[in-house]
Amino acid sequence: MKASMFSRNLAVLVLLPLLWSCSTTIDDYSDTEPAFSLKEYFTGNLQAWGYVRDYKGKVIQRFSVDMKGSWQGNQGELYELFTYSDGTTQERIWKLEVLEDGTSKGTANDVIGTAHGKENGFAFNWTYTLEIETDDGKMNVKLNDWLYQIDNRVVASQSDIKKFGVKVGEVVLFMIKSQEY
Repeated sequence: MKASMFSRNLAVLVLLPLLWSCSTTIDDYSDTEPAFSLKEYFTGNLQAWGYVRDYKGKVIQRFSVDMKGSWQGNQGELYELFTYSDGTTQERIWKLEVLEDGTSKGTANDVIGTAHGKENGFAFNWTYTLEIETDDGKMNVKLNDWLYQIDNRVVASQSDIKKFGVKVGEVVLFMIKSQEY
């Protein structure tokens, strides 16, 4: 019995580094195009549509978003107006900054602390803690948000939502930039 337990523990110790090495990183997209630029993409008017799925994969919320972004140098503001399928609305105003090292950071009214991001190739990875409203009150969740630029107007986004390190849902979003830009 002890040998069997030892074998299982040894297998876990051997497999964990392999599983961690299989995780996607922003560097995996270094040779892809079109090159994503936070400043370029989030300038002007955009529209988005998306949904939230719970941990079982069931869609629990649908929404659309009207967005407008503006920049002065490396400082930007992104205004978002969410309209949910139940008719409720929510505003979020991002204060964004592209740093000298190419990374980005941002804050918003419902973001706890600072969001941190990095772009590489056609991808942008953005992580932050978001305060959300639930039936039981407010709750903080961590988002790992991946944005993929499909072409000069379209970006697809997929965000894992985690609580205590466990995935409890995901957000899927499709954005399109106004043709005027």
